[in-house]
Amino acid sequence: MFGSGGDSGYKKLSTVNRRMFIMTAAKLVIFGGIITRLFSLQINENKKYLTLSDKNRLREWRLPPVRGDFEDFFGNKIASNLKVYQLHVVPEQVEDFRYLMIRLRDILDIDSKTFKKILKKRSQQKSWETLIISENLSWDQFAKINFYLHELSGAKPVLSVARNYPYDEKFTHLLGYVAQASEKDLIENEVIKKVTFPV
Repeated sequence: MFGSGGDSGYKKLSTVNRRMFIMTAAKLVIFGGIITRLFSLQINENKKYLTLSDKNRLREWRLPPVRGDFEDFFGNKIASNLKVYQLHVVPEQVEDFRYLMIRLRDILDIDSKTFKKILKKRSQQKSWETLIISENLSWDQFAKINFYLHELSGAKPVLSVARNYPYDEKFTHLLGYVAQASEKDLIENEVIKKVTFPV
């Protein structure tokens, strides 16, 4: 009888020890997993989450300059501002750039030539620079983009300002004009020629 009771006590003790071992091992595995994940977040993926936090903290918005209206002696506007609808995309904020561009091409009915120009411009810019898909959307196109906006991650419909010259080139000698400098303008510019850059 004593032998039987001893065996029973030994079995219970063995069962308890086994359960304790399993629980301790499970705790160590879970604790080890947490430590490994924390290490990964703090060390391996530090730069990634640091960049994401900066993006949440900082937002860069380029506001179009609002220029004054010009009127002639009779009160007719010879230069004024117009509200225009544009579509902007910041490539680094897009999950699938190829998918987005194909959807925009279909929605806006962009022809092949214009589509190739947009892709070429994208390849020449930095990923964080704004890519202007269209500078002057019609109201119908603007409304259509807003309708599908939930599936166009990274696309930003923008209300901007453009310069309007009702009389075309008749008053350019008085008003002047603003445009991007061409390569020829930069090469022939006297001020730039005088600047010396360190080698």
